[in-house]
Amino acid sequence: MAVGETPVTVVGTVLTEPEIKRAGAQRHELVTFWVRSNERRFDKGKEQWVDGRPLSVRVTCWRRLARGVHSSLHKGDPVIVNGRLYCQFADSGQARVVPEVEACAIGPNLAFSTAPVQRGEDGGHGSSQTAGTGDCPSVAAEAVPVA
Repeated sequence: MAVGETPVTVVGTVLTEPEIKRAGAQRHELVTFWVRSNERRFDKGKEQWVDGRPLSVRVTCWRRLARGVHSSLHKGDPVIVNGRLYCQFADSGQARVVPEVEACAIGPNLAFSTAPVQRGEDGGHGSSQTAGTGDCPSVAAEAVPVA
């Protein structure tokens, strides 16, 4: 992990259908989608669960993880996303900050769903070319802004 990185795990629901595209000079697969996490807490006075503050983040993932997400997850699915938190600054007529997680790992939240596990072509192990990268590359030099 690099100095200044902010590791984060977001537990929530897929808000938008994962969209696949190619980006960068080498045209790597890139998937983007939004996840929403709703804080819930038990109010002892009311003796019931109440909604707290929501969090919505854009998630990006690359290469093998992107392919797996695109073929496995859909809008409404409960997920767990682990990665690095960043802020993208967008200016489409009005300046705004967009929280974004560059994901290293994504999976279904099995507390709220079931999912059969099917290993990839390499048996779930990275090739020597991608071993150790966790499919979470530093692509700042070739990253293309995603709107």
